[in-house]
Amino acid sequence: MSTVRRRRLAATALATTALLTLGACGTSFNAQTSKVYQAAVGADHRGELDVMNTQLVANDDGSATLSTSIVNNTKTEQKLESVTATTLGGEELTVTKSGNSLALLPDVGTIVGAVDSPSGFWIAKGAEAGHYVRLTLTFDGAAPVTIEAPVVTRTAEYDKVATAPAPEPTPTPTDTESTDSQ
Repeated sequence: MSTVRRRRLAATALATTALLTLGACGTSFNAQTSKVYQAAVGADHRGELDVMNTQLVANDDGSATLSTSIVNNTKTEQKLESVTATTLGGEELTVTKSGNSLALLPDVGTIVGAVDSPSGFWIAKGAEAGHYVRLTLTFDGAAPVTIEAPVVTRTAEYDKVATAPAPEPTPTPTDTESTDSQ
């Protein structure tokens, strides 16, 4: 083998080694590709109906509002009929619904719990920020979805999530005019 050829081979090997060595210097153990990316704090379920970014937003009165986005992957309209909730320990939580069943059009994402949403679900009490709640969403034409959702503290980030509606006032007896003649 000639000296020119040896020099070229050595130079190529040295350049390749330098390229691989120096190219890896910028990654270290904190490389962006070695970290898990979680876009939001909510829980996700994929299936006939994608239930995405599911969470409960704690309200000032001790209640919590369900906030989620549902994508109907079926070919027919579905309706979100009801939501039930339990703590992870199995204690049932009372869920209140406002509005009618929420229509879920095929291949369309629908937001549940937004201020301008036609329907919403609230847990009256027992869903504390920092804990998880097991939710079961029941639909009229698809399998129910059970998901463990975090309860988050209401901050400015959740300004577009509805707060629980004010409770209906309880009728109280009022003074009526006396029909006695005087």
